[in-house]
Amino acid sequence: MKQTLLLITLAFFSSLALASTHSQPNRIISVGSTVTELLYALNADDQLVAIDITSKHFDSEGKLPQVGYHRQLSAEGLMAQNPTHIIGSNEMGPESALTLLKAAGIQVITVPAGNSEADLDARIDTVAKVTGKEVQAVALKDKLHQQMQHLAKLDPKHHPKAIFAMLSEGRPATIAGSDTTIDKVIQLAGGNNPPNQDFNSYKSMSFEAIINIQPDYILVPQRTWDAMGGQQGIIQKFPLLAATSAAANNKIIPVPGSAIIGGFGIESIELSQSLYQTFQRD
Repeated sequence: MKQTLLLITLAFFSSLALASTHSQPNRIISVGSTVTELLYALNADDQLVAIDITSKHFDSEGKLPQVGYHRQLSAEGLMAQNPTHIIGSNEMGPESALTLLKAAGIQVITVPAGNSEADLDARIDTVAKVTGKEVQAVALKDKLHQQMQHLAKLDPKHHPKAIFAMLSEGRPATIAGSDTTIDKVIQLAGGNNPPNQDFNSYKSMSFEAIINIQPDYILVPQRTWDAMGGQQGIIQKFPLLAATSAAANNKIIPVPGSAIIGGFGIESIELSQSLYQTFQRD
């Protein structure tokens, strides 16, 4: 009850402050790596006052406050930064926090997620409009289009089977199917993601089913790789994976979570380029 009253009070006074400062410069909190990467790419990072935890790798010197995880935002913590805008994907929340922020007069802007070129363009245009970087957006879209078209036109010699697995002890693996960012990344990299023929989004899969696929590569989140001690640690915790071609050939590899959250973006393209080199080199 006390916390609710505190948030309402903060919202009220924040609303008064914002109403009297229409001409103030943007003070943006970026909630999601795919938004933060665009603010930097558009040279609008000077408008940032805080970021979420998925964006911390952009702030190598640790100058910006972090507001937590994009799905577990605190209205009180966000308003403490006196923002004019909160920009994030449709995954940011909870809705109760966003409602308080809007009531305080803060502009809460949801950018398109999605994995198509049109989705990426729409995300760039949304961020550019807020930051006044429309001219820079034209050049950025042209650059990214060229990179994606270059990848699509390549003629890879190998089309290895590659799956993406989220691993938690005592539970089946969670595998990426179609309509996921990592599926698009794998395809642009010249790989083949067999589960995308059977289901979309993410689905639990037994380790026996993974063995039946016999993936040439198993991609895992970097956080999982680090926490479990690399491939050796992963095999120790999930010994059935040792029966896959990926494990036998030391091809369980980490990928940065920031490249596959919130829609296909700049880091996703960079990951596609990196995986293409890996797939064709091995």
